[in-house]
Amino acid sequence: MSAKAKQLVKATSQIDPFQASMGSLLVVAFPRTNSKNYPFAVKIAESAERYAIIEINGQSMHVAAFGKNQVDAGRAATVLSYTRGWKGTLLFVKGHTLRDSYRVYEVIECFMQSCECADLRAHCHEVMNDPKYSPCDYSYRRKKIDRYIFPCKHLLPWLHFKEDHPSSYQDQIQAMGVKHACTVCPNFNPQDFVKIEMKPQEGTRRKGRSNRD
Repeated sequence: MSAKAKQLVKATSQIDPFQASMGSLLVVAFPRTNSKNYPFAVKIAESAERYAIIEINGQSMHVAAFGKNQVDAGRAATVLSYTRGWKGTLLFVKGHTLRDSYRVYEVIECFMQSCECADLRAHCHEVMNDPKYSPCDYSYRRKKIDRYIFPCKHLLPWLHFKEDHPSSYQDQIQAMGVKHACTVCPNFNPQDFVKIEMKPQEGTRRKGRSNRD
C-alpha cells in the first residue's frame, strides 16, 4: 500500500475521541477555521498516532489522538498552541472533555523536559518534609523530621495534604493531579510518594583524627 493510500485509510477511519483518550496522551478535535495557522495544525494532526475526520453535530472535525511519547507530545503541544482559542476546539483527556487547554499544555511541556533527562526522577521528583508537620509550626525544627519524595514538582505548588482525611497521601496526590491535569503526564505516579530512608555514611572520618589507635 502506498504512503498516500495509508494516509487515506488513516484519515477516513473512525475515532471515538472519548474512548481514544483513555489510552492516549490526549485527543484534540478542531474544525476548519480561517486562521493562517490552520494548514499547519492539520498537517501536524495528520502525523499523530491516530487521525481521522469525523462528523460532530453536522460539522467536520479533525481528530488527532497523540501517543504517550516525546515526539507525539511535541506534536500535541504544537497543535494546542495553534488551536487554543479557536471556536469549536475540543480537548479530551481520560474519557472526558477539558476546558483549560493551557493547563494541559504546561503539563505536556513539563513531560517533554523530563524526556531529555538521563534520570526523569531528577526532573520530576522533589524532596519535602513529613506532611504532618506544617511549615508554620516552628517547633518541628527541634525534632527529627522524616523526609519524603514528592512525585511531581509541577503539582507541588498546589500541595495541601489533609492529615485527618480518610484517603492516603498517595490518593490525595492522585486527586490533586486530576484537578490540575497532571494525570495527562505519563510519568505521573502518586505511588512514588515514599519516605526517604536515610542510610548512614560509611568511611567518614572526623578532621584532625589519626587512623592509628
